[in-house]
Amino acid sequence: MKLHHTLLASIALLTALATQAQTVSVSPIHTDVNLGDTFSVDIQATGFPDKIFGGGYNLAFDPSILQVDAITIPAAWEFAKSTGLLDPASGTVSDIYFNTFVAPVSGDFLTASVTFKAIGAGTSAITLSESPSFPFGNEFGDPVAINYVSGSATVAAVPEPSSLALLMTGLAGMTLVARRRRH
Repeated sequence: MKLHHTLLASIALLTALATQAQTVSVSPIHTDVNLGDTFSVDIQATGFPDKIFGGGYNLAFDPSILQVDAITIPAAWEFAKSTGLLDPASGTVSDIYFNTFVAPVSGDFLTASVTFKAIGAGTSAITLSESPSFPFGNEFGDPVAINYVSGSATVAAVPEPSSLALLMTGLAGMTLVARRRRH
């Protein structure tokens, strides 16, 4: 009976390892920034056993908290690439994609870097999802199943230095006016 359970556990472990999905994720998974700060996250692909010729995904964020300043796709994706279609009002970027014919990659690789500006206080998810138009494809032209892992950014309500300087100047001016009125 003990051997039977050990055999079943071994088969379950091997099956889990064989079906382990490739992952595309936001890195770092969480970012803390101040209001007005600009910061970047990488969209990292990990665990790809087959050579990948390209792929794509969609990105979403809270537009009241974050603003996309730039999307950069590495030069290694030389054949066709696009930073997608940005809709700042809805906080989405559709169909970010990348392809190569020269040097397909496997293992872990960078697909893009996204630069955001923190425009509001709060927490925003940075969500990745499948692009139906540009699925990941391996060297045989087969689609590849992807596990998408989202991230988040927390923006503290700390004013920008210029806003803080303006506030301090205003307070100093009000203090001078108050002192003159007393004398």
